[in-house]
Amino acid sequence: MNINTIFLFLLVVAAYLNLYLTFKKIRIQRTKTKLPISSKEWKEKLDDENFNAWLSHQESLKRRKKDI
Repeated sequence: MNINTIFLFLLVVAAYLNLYLTFKKIRIQRTKTKLPISSKEWKEKLDDENFNAWLSHQESLKRRKKDI
């Protein structure tokens, strides 16, 4: 076996080990992340706020029509 072959083999092993550790780190980070509110709850909250703003806007428009 040539010395270049040994170095090539070690380089390939190091590359695969680096790839494995990187994916393992990403997977651990993904499981640790906890959001204070879920995306579904956030969307419902925004929808409620938008609906309430629309209602108040409609009421103010009705009041303006009555004043005119």
